[in-house]
Amino acid sequence: MPARQAPDLLPDLIFVYGTLRRGSAHANAARLARESDWLGLATLGGTLYRVSWHPALVLEGSDTVTGDLLRLHDPAASLPWLDAFESCSPDDPPPHDYRREIATVMTAAGPATALVYVWNLSVDGFERIATGDWLGAAG
Repeated sequence: MPARQAPDLLPDLIFVYGTLRRGSAHANAARLARESDWLGLATLGGTLYRVSWHPALVLEGSDTVTGDLLRLHDPAASLPWLDAFESCSPDDPPPHDYRREIATVMTAAGPATALVYVWNLSVDGFERIATGDWLGAAG
């Protein structure tokens, strides 16, 4: 199922694949952990790239991207700061680095529909992370 843009939806499931993952040392990963329940590992088809200290996901490509599936306690409270962190809040000048989309991710229990932040700019010149696992590639 293709992803679709979801600028106004407030889903409670979110798929994170980079600096917000469980095990990341980023302060916002700890904040997200406090504001959500970890449901387990999940995967999504696409391609992961190294931008610099963070990754970029595009939904094109045949790689498998590994991430965490989380259930937000209060999406209306968490999504504004997540949008700001991902440089796609209403206060960020366009073009935004990321865009919020809804996609189907695969979990051990089967498919789930979740919010995901997808890279919105060119990936020209970025290193492809062939493993699709930012935590394994970030070190």
